[in-house]
Amino acid sequence: MKNNLLLLFTLFIFTACQQEKATTPPSEILNEVLAAQDASGLQAKYGQENVALDTSWVIGDDTLRGSILFPNSPKQAFIYYHEGKIADVTIQGESSAWKTASGLYLGMRLADVQKINTKNFTISGFNWSHGGSVVSWEGGKLAGDSAISHLASFSNAGNAHEGLSDQEYVLISGEAEFDVRHPSIQKLNPRLDLISIIKPFIPTKAEGNQMGHQIEKSQIPPVRKN
Repeated sequence: MKNNLLLLFTLFIFTACQQEKATTPPSEILNEVLAAQDASGLQAKYGQENVALDTSWVIGDDTLRGSILFPNSPKQAFIYYHEGKIADVTIQGESSAWKTASGLYLGMRLADVQKINTKNFTISGFNWSHGGSVVSWEGGKLAGDSAISHLASFSNAGNAHEGLSDQEYVLISGEAEFDVRHPSIQKLNPRLDLISIIKPFIPTKAEGNQMGHQIEKSQIPPVRKN
């Protein structure tokens, strides 16, 4: 009997430790990458061997060019420049060694993001190329200021919607905007799979035209009236 109790206690401790490990936020601060200022700063801070300077990557429908920090590792981050200065640092996937100074990290549940933002916010519907993207932080803490702002998306990989029926998932799918208080979104409680911290800048005319084209491609079309 004592041996059985000891075994059960050991299993309980092991399970608790595994759960704690799975939910412990990462320790590296993504904002420190942004603070490196430029490519030279990245190399000085993290080592030349850890910075792929002139390369490209695909996020959603966009192909971007810049640097990759710690490529193909848990510390991988994508760096975009404006006029030679770091303007955007992005992480994506199921997990990462990085978190933002505000407390966001990949794999974080929507309900926890709501707590950090201190307000409800708006996301795009799921089941399309820009599904689960934050449309507006609605004036919450994550909206940022003139120094920094946040972009984020919640997992839409494989249209997985565990815990929701197909009918419930349809209610929060498609090219539309949804308040995260929607019952189906709260029930799904999706995880973050993309986070960007951005240093706002005034784009050149060419950059403005390019950004406008990208926004036009991705924006939600107007509802047609019969």
